[in-house]
Amino acid sequence: MNVFGTDGIRGKVGDHPMTVSFTSAFASAISAVLAPTGGKVIIGKDTRRSGYMFESSLESAFVASGLDVVLLGPLPSPAIAIYTKETDADFGIIISASHNSYEYNGIKIINSHGEKIDSQLENEIEKKLLDEPITKTSENIGKATRSADSRDMYESFLTSVFNHKKTLTNVKLVLDCSNGAAYKVAPSILSKLGAEIIPIACSPNGFNINKNCGSTNPENIMNTVKALKADLGIALDGDADRILLIDENGKCLNGDQILYMLAMINKDKPNFNSKVVGTILTNSGLESSLNDQNIRLYRSDVGDKNVLDMMKKTGSIIGGETSGHIINSEYSPTGDGLLTALLILKDMVENNRKTEDLLSGLSLLHQFNENINIEGRSISESLIHEINTKASKRLEKGRVIIRLSGTEPIIRVTIESNDQDHFNDIFNYIESELNSNE
Repeated sequence: MNVFGTDGIRGKVGDHPMTVSFTSAFASAISAVLAPTGGKVIIGKDTRRSGYMFESSLESAFVASGLDVVLLGPLPSPAIAIYTKETDADFGIIISASHNSYEYNGIKIINSHGEKIDSQLENEIEKKLLDEPITKTSENIGKATRSADSRDMYESFLTSVFNHKKTLTNVKLVLDCSNGAAYKVAPSILSKLGAEIIPIACSPNGFNINKNCGSTNPENIMNTVKALKADLGIALDGDADRILLIDENGKCLNGDQILYMLAMINKDKPNFNSKVVGTILTNSGLESSLNDQNIRLYRSDVGDKNVLDMMKKTGSIIGGETSGHIINSEYSPTGDGLLTALLILKDMVENNRKTEDLLSGLSLLHQFNENINIEGRSISESLIHEINTKASKRLEKGRVIIRLSGTEPIIRVTIESNDQDHFNDIFNYIESELNSNE
């Protein structure tokens, strides 16, 4: 039974695998693999209405399996990872569909080190789905409690970047929490550091997560930063592991630009080994610009756990994706939007620099990104590879990347070239080839 995608399991609520019956069986299979003799599991979530339902089904199944459950409630994914690691839990569960709309939800599994579990463990869990769900006898079942300190732990961790001092006094920030998991903790942290906060999308109602806001829809925050003459805009996604930054002119900075900024901040530090990890989607212009600084870019497959694997192999402390999943392994093994923002703000304040200073020397190629809906259709990897090869030959200079999404029924198309006149022609060719091979 293959249920894992790029980032745990995900789907529309009410459809397989996001049903109460399946997630209950899923929790039993997870327990059998990750904590067969009992132990402790941490459960956190974002602000989707369906999170209550999945929280309850997972809690019941874990308790029935003999596990003690600690419920964190709505909290950013990186905060859940930190809490799992710091409290010596056997593993953690994040109930979230990240940047997707409220109709979707998902389950991510993290190990005792706060990292996403690897594919080998995913395969073992999938095999256990064929077994009967576990219900132990009354003397062997677990119990559930609610955490009283998880938010405080995360706030203490992040404010330690500035040694808990009000270093952001006189800094004006626009903060878009995407009506998601960071809606309370993010304004609290930045305010404690002394910043003036203009909050956007910090009023979740269970249905407005990622709706016309956040890192996937940054138009509102871009306009707000420019209109209010803020120093910086911070746009998070629904579970706050993804970030885009908005400079003082209202320009949106993506993950590739953020990676370059972090590389420039760290390039003269002794623990930086002049290696940065991106993915197959990372802009080729970033690779060239880093090379000019004697920094090498390594590419992994898409997905933050693949980025982390490559970081471990190369010894890099900085890695991330164009979409804004940024990892700094000196602090955390997972993408953390707030941490990324604080590390950049720290340099800007201490060295009196603006984003344009940190971006000096970066030249990106133009990228065209579009999705093709394939709901109800079956598209093979071999066909995608064939069309990708043909489309690449049509583009004389540049790259074409076509891939199946690991989280939604869509095909993602990226065309990278400074010859923008061919973007639409190449995309239309790809779309027609897919349609003709149904």
